[in-house]
Amino acid sequence: MTLKFRHALGEVVREQRLAKHLTLRGVSTKGFVSIGHLSDIERGVKEASSDTIEAIANGLGIESYWLIIEAGYRMTGEAPFIPDTPEGLFIRNSRWVEQYSDLVI
Repeated sequence: MTLKFRHALGEVVREQRLAKHLTLRGVSTKGFVSIGHLSDIERGVKEASSDTIEAIANGLGIESYWLIIEAGYRMTGEAPFIPDTPEGLFIRNSRWVEQYSDLVI
């Protein structure tokens, strides 16, 4: 069964928050998102707008695209990983590596 985006995003947000030893209150305060809304997003109950994803990422101290990319990987069933460089995107997907093998990274 494929995860819905909201469930995959919620998993990623919660894992990042816990890995950084942050509370819901800490992320909500830094990101200017209500605790209730953040909790609903983490549990996959609510969809997050692009503005909300940006706010949560700010609260976590990471780039918003990392959350989106990792949620996409979760939806495909691949192992968790948030690339920290553009090169990481190519390394993550072997089809991309083959397709762009002539590029120097």
